[in-house]
Amino acid sequence: MNNVDSIILEALRQVQPSVDDVKKLTKIANETTKRVKQRITPKVVDVIIGGSFAKGTWITDDVDIDIFVKFDKSVADEQFRELGEIIGWESLRGFDPYVRFSDHPYVEAVIEGVRVNVVPCYDVAIGEWKSAADRSPFHTEYMNDHLDDEKRNNVRLLKKFLKSTGTYGADIATGGLSGYVTEILILKYGSCKEVLNVISSMGPNDNVISLHNHNENKLNFTTPLIIIDPIDHKRNLGAAISAVTLGKLILSARSFLAKPSFDFFCKSKKTIKKYWQLHGNLLVLEFKYENRSPDVLRGQLKKSMIAISKQLELAAFKVIRITCVTDEKGSAAFGFLLESITLPTYAQKSGPKVLMKKETDKFMSENRKELLMSWVDNDMRVRSVMRRRRTDAIEFLKYLLTCKINSIGITKGLIEDIRKSFHIYSGNDLKTSDIVMEAVADLLTSDQGLL
Repeated sequence: MNNVDSIILEALRQVQPSVDDVKKLTKIANETTKRVKQRITPKVVDVIIGGSFAKGTWITDDVDIDIFVKFDKSVADEQFRELGEIIGWESLRGFDPYVRFSDHPYVEAVIEGVRVNVVPCYDVAIGEWKSAADRSPFHTEYMNDHLDDEKRNNVRLLKKFLKSTGTYGADIATGGLSGYVTEILILKYGSCKEVLNVISSMGPNDNVISLHNHNENKLNFTTPLIIIDPIDHKRNLGAAISAVTLGKLILSARSFLAKPSFDFFCKSKKTIKKYWQLHGNLLVLEFKYENRSPDVLRGQLKKSMIAISKQLELAAFKVIRITCVTDEKGSAAFGFLLESITLPTYAQKSGPKVLMKKETDKFMSENRKELLMSWVDNDMRVRSVMRRRRTDAIEFLKYLLTCKINSIGITKGLIEDIRKSFHIYSGNDLKTSDIVMEAVADLLTSDQGLL
């Protein structure tokens, strides 16, 4: 047995659920399903259990129980949404339920540390989808028909590897691999080890994965990784996987196979000491927000972070790396690693060629206040030395958030939250709250495959 195999064998022992864990989840699933069935209406055709629990692919630190409420396909969309929420709220009453969103709202609660979702879907045939959740019961059935115990354990192993390398989770913030994608990879390649072998050697023309060898060219998919859903051949499961996450996964797989270590199956500890010399180039914006659906929140945070990053770039602060972190309990932080926190007082600016009279006049008029001197170069182009309006990134960010916050691309849902509660940290002021230090750790940590 080589080192890779011995590590995988040890990791397998860690991810297999105990008898007590199975009993606990089974009890929660059965009791919650019973509560749901007690609250269904004549419009409901069936109630079934789905998710990683139903497929037997869950691991202790990543388990969810999905209870699908299947509505008759004659139910109108508005009534479908309304009844789905009502049944969810009533079923999970007493467990602090909250609404989450996919294509439509569903209700979630945490029961004894386990995520339980009550999800409405339509009772339709394959291909007659009316909502995004309609495919999920078919996914469960497909996996239960094709996965044996050995493959289920390999799904668990692969999930653990993905979680440890930060590449698991199809949410917008992670842009990683979903549990269903993980299951498809094991069905395609047979084992966690072989999946990592395939991914580690992936080339520019090796980005299509299909269990039934469908021709994806007819569907014009353009994502870095294309994974055909065996239940819906027109659906690309790779659409949720970002290029950053795919690159990180490829490097992690290569690194593990080259230097096998159990660390690849443990949650990595981010050590920033090695890169702390860059702390003076960090800018962290911390703020509080009103409670909302985690799915809505992630989209708002990502869009707002990118908008602020663009404003920094427009003001000539070169942004090297960005991150967004949240505890999903009311605190969030945006982190920016800059080439420099401060800029020179003066900068050269290139204008149009002097033969372009209208453009030249406009250039001179718009920049007159900042122009110190101008001249014509050998290309007959106007060049100038200008005094920068803003040379300190901290002061510039404060200016944006106090004077321009409504017009810089921050989502409306976060504008008041940020305006009322923001704090900006940099340099020696960084060691403050846990959320700020988490952002710092994200910015000052190398990807595992590049260490």
